[in-house]
Amino acid sequence: MIVGSILYFHPDVQVHKEVAADYVPLANEEVVTDMHLQEGNEDSKWIRTDAMTTTVPFIKHNEFNYNWLVGDWSGKYGWLLFIPIVIFIVIAVSNGANMTDGLDGLATGTSAIIGIALAVLAYVSSNIRFADYLDVMYIPFAEEMVIFIAAFVGACIGFLWFNSYPAQVFMGDTGSLALGGIIAVFAIAIRKELLIPVLCGVFLIENISVVMQVGWFKITKRRYGEGRRIFLMAPLHHHYQKKGMHEAKIVARFWIVGILLAVFTIVTLKLR
Repeated sequence: MIVGSILYFHPDVQVHKEVAADYVPLANEEVVTDMHLQEGNEDSKWIRTDAMTTTVPFIKHNEFNYNWLVGDWSGKYGWLLFIPIVIFIVIAVSNGANMTDGLDGLATGTSAIIGIALAVLAYVSSNIRFADYLDVMYIPFAEEMVIFIAAFVGACIGFLWFNSYPAQVFMGDTGSLALGGIIAVFAIAIRKELLIPVLCGVFLIENISVVMQVGWFKITKRRYGEGRRIFLMAPLHHHYQKKGMHEAKIVARFWIVGILLAVFTIVTLKLR
């Protein structure tokens, strides 16, 4: 709730986006006249806005304003929807990281991979030339967040040195919930939260496996008097463990999936 309130109401939270030359700015938007890219470009112009606009993947003109969902063009009541969405995203990603933290090095390594991808996305958003070339929102001072997420990745790698199989130290719920919370808030801050299902696909599938297992168990128990299971054990990594796969191999393969998802997330900058 605190994160959602700050992002929505704080006057310093602004983005610049490129629009058509005939675009009419809204009440909370203004045309930027002090940027060198504005000069000599007759087809488009840059505007500064404090509206909670986010990036929609796979679409060419991919900015989406949360205020539109409530028909609030002035931005006075959009927070009624935006803040609950932020709460849901943070809780979901935190819970996914917590579910993933079941094998030595699994949550830590996956979080480091996600952090590297977020650093790339943040740097692209912080550089006006890259933002113009890739047609993404320019977020002033987002390069400061790159420093933070780099420290996050470094901390994960340092912890992974001792948390890899066989683990000598463990983070517990305090660490795993914090990892997920940092990832979720960072993605929202750089307006890439709609990419979370792809970027955090490992967290997502771990969450879904638990929901499927518990849901199917309850349904079958009511219907047949005895609960049945889809997986040998949930979350998903324990299913493979029950099938006899070595813990280190499960972790390595989940890392590979995480790397592929991170690369695909970055590639979405051009897949439109």
